[in-house]
Amino acid sequence: MKIKDLTSLEGKIDDELAWRKKELTSIKVDVESSRTKEKSEQSRAIRSGIAMLYGHWEGAVKSIAEYYLIYVAGLNLKYGELKNNFLAIAMKHSLDEFEDTKKASIHNKLIDEIYAKKEECSRIPCKNIIKTDSNLKMDIFKEITATIGIDNDPYMLKRMLVDQRLLGNRNKIAHGERLETLDGISNANDYIDLHETIVELINNFAQNIKVAARNEEYRI
Repeated sequence: MKIKDLTSLEGKIDDELAWRKKELTSIKVDVESSRTKEKSEQSRAIRSGIAMLYGHWEGAVKSIAEYYLIYVAGLNLKYGELKNNFLAIAMKHSLDEFEDTKKASIHNKLIDEIYAKKEECSRIPCKNIIKTDSNLKMDIFKEITATIGIDNDPYMLKRMLVDQRLLGNRNKIAHGERLETLDGISNANDYIDLHETIVELINNFAQNIKVAARNEEYRI
């Protein structure tokens, strides 16, 4: 995949959001309509909703972060013009080798490589760089934002909500647990509150990426 310019990046992000918002709206309506139905039907709608909501959270973050990485990689700037996180992606093998050894020769080699690469045209790998491990808790989200050089502080305010009420409950549902065992979700209203917050986080992340690209925040 290539994303040749800012307009193309924003188009990819908008397309990503559009189909997800359509499906998320249907999920929300399904849960809202379950309020007037039997308890078992409301339970089914809520549990299904949480599973799908998590899927869209993970999928949207992964896809949008990848689009941004592909966009920056396609600019072909020098490493010295980019924030250090992009150089770190390109030098992952050397960094891993550095971490695994106490040899001064390898330490020196890494420093030499860093200085030498500053004037090189960047070749940033994009495949399999953004990883969620099918478990997008906030610690993993933090690593994704660090990888692409985006501030994560505002999102950390929602750490408990994402980790416990979304991911934790998704895991319980995946193991076949009942509505009564879920953390902080006991009825349709609780689900709607969670749903709206997660949708807001997805929208905020997309907007943050757009702003970062427009303002060239990838530059050092």
